[in-house]
Amino acid sequence: MINDLKITDAEFNEIKEIMYDFTGVFLLPTKRNLVVSRLRKRMDELKMKGFREYIKRLQDKSTREMDVFINAITTNETFFFRGTSQFNYLYEDILPNMIDRKSKQGKKKITAWSAACSTGAEPYSLVMAFREFLKGDKSWQIKVYATDINSTVLEEAREGIYPERSLMKTPKSLATKYFENIKKGTRPGNFYKLKESVKKDVEFKQHNLKNAFPVKDLDFIFLRNVMIYFDVPMKKKVVSHLINNLHPEGYFFISLSESLIDVKAPLKTVGPAIYKLIKE
Repeated sequence: MINDLKITDAEFNEIKEIMYDFTGVFLLPTKRNLVVSRLRKRMDELKMKGFREYIKRLQDKSTREMDVFINAITTNETFFFRGTSQFNYLYEDILPNMIDRKSKQGKKKITAWSAACSTGAEPYSLVMAFREFLKGDKSWQIKVYATDINSTVLEEAREGIYPERSLMKTPKSLATKYFENIKKGTRPGNFYKLKESVKKDVEFKQHNLKNAFPVKDLDFIFLRNVMIYFDVPMKKKVVSHLINNLHPEGYFFISLSESLIDVKAPLKTVGPAIYKLIKE
């Protein structure tokens, strides 16, 4: 292990530019130590002594090092029903009107996109919320698209096994209904495996938010705790893309710690960090 691994200002700036060019994520100077700690093990595996050598590998298009790099820097963890006030508003204010409208139109399908879904807690939470509201009505179809640039977290999401702490905001009734308590190998602690009935409603894909997403007319788009890593030009680009994916009656969710104040878009605030398209 490289215990004295250091990164120069020039090397950090190059890493920062590579990250921004490929993902749109802007690495602040405060992330310098994170970059070193996240890449230390990988550079040790490659028997590299410094970042100059690693940067050359990133620039070599014949390797798949970019995927490894992105996975290392963007690895994160979340939990089910994060942002309770938003899920409450979804359940109590949005779904009653939406279900009534769609029922009258004979369009019994709910579609959502969890962009930057991490290990899958958000898209699976949406499925559970939709199912609970519909109270077992099998005439409705639920389809949730879940994307992330990080291929490692997508594999974890597809597996659908979570430590007990991931369910800290999940009502016990839902934990019992939608999860199976298991042991995971020799790892200590309780783990919970999602039932296939929930997993089947989610489709996971690798996706870079710098690029357009191919699915249109979505009822909901969730992009939470992501735009805090974007600068203003990138925020504008991403929001512009996402608006094109929304149904005219669709809703856009960001996190409570984020804002669209510096992004001009045809959206109006309707709930806690929840926006709706403004009809032309």
